[in-house]
Amino acid sequence: LTISAVYSSEGLILNYVALFTEITQMKEHQQQLEYIAHYDVLTNLPNRVLLAVRLDQAIQQCHRHQRSLAVVFLDLDGFKDVNDQYGHDIGDQLLITVSQRMQNALRTSDTLARIGGDEFVAVLEDLENIEDCEPLLLRLLQAASEPISIDHAKMHISASIGVTFYPQDKVDADQLIRHADQAMYTAKQFGKNRYHMFDTIQDHALKTLQKHIESVHTA
Repeated sequence: LTISAVYSSEGLILNYVALFTEITQMKEHQQQLEYIAHYDVLTNLPNRVLLAVRLDQAIQQCHRHQRSLAVVFLDLDGFKDVNDQYGHDIGDQLLITVSQRMQNALRTSDTLARIGGDEFVAVLEDLENIEDCEPLLLRLLQAASEPISIDHAKMHISASIGVTFYPQDKVDADQLIRHADQAMYTAKQFGKNRYHMFDTIQDHALKTLQKHIESVHTA
């Protein structure tokens, strides 16, 4: 609402003119753009952008409350076979179903994001001990491996999961996701449908060895 005064030649106010503008559609469009910027259109899960925000916030909470968090990288086993056999429409419905099941398997304080294709990242916050996340990991595996029926077709997939912990893994948010991704590939190599913990001690030893080799070469 914009209100303007109308003056006479003597400078006296004669009346007011009110201009109303309907902005509902503009506001709705703005909200839609904000939603698309932060959420995956297919599954309605947070996307990479919102995941980065949530993970940064979770790291800050770790410092305040002296707790740990887990970064969990999930990749669906057998999803490509479903796409090849049944088509992308069925594949999309499978992604929606599995994402809902996995989200229901987590706590309300946790974040599950889809970062592309059949890859997901979960942030499990407020862990007093790193062992506290194991029941959640088992529930994620169960949620991904339960049979799914779509259009009379019954499908079976599973998930390979990689996990790393902060602040035990003392790296930034991007590197935490990379370490969890690396652990996920190890889970696939060990037979899929399982989780694998990132080995921070081994990683630190390898980096120390690499720095030593580089220093020898430059000496």
